[in-house]
Amino acid sequence: MEKIQQIYLQRVNQLYTNMKNWLQNEPFILETGNMEEIEALGHYQATRLSIKTEKGEILANLFPKGTSVLLGEGLIEMEGTVGTESIIYMLKDGLIITDRYGKNRPMYKGINEDGWYWIEDSYRNKAHLINQTISLDLLTLVSDYEF
Repeated sequence: MEKIQQIYLQRVNQLYTNMKNWLQNEPFILETGNMEEIEALGHYQATRLSIKTEKGEILANLFPKGTSVLLGEGLIEMEGTVGTESIIYMLKDGLIITDRYGKNRPMYKGINEDGWYWIEDSYRNKAHLINQTISLDLLTLVSDYEF
């Protein structure tokens, strides 16, 4: 269990590092802080990331929600003033379903590598690997901040 938690926390920290790099040219203050995570695998310390304006107004907080997630191997919630979006760590060869014709296919389209993904909408089953563009889009979705 502890190994799973450590892998999850490494993945969370890597996403935060990427986000800091992607947002370095924006007029934001990025702060991290410790939080306690309580989930089925136990209790442990995790890191949250806050994205603030230069005036200190919070646009979004990224909260690690744990390794126990149905769709993948980790969950982070991005919470802002107008909404919340889920970011899920998924594996390339992850969820496979059998359709009504007996053909195996991935549950979500667009998962071409292991990484953090945002599910655009569950109807279309389209997953987007988190990158600079997607992270800015998510920030706008949860905070209504215009770039």
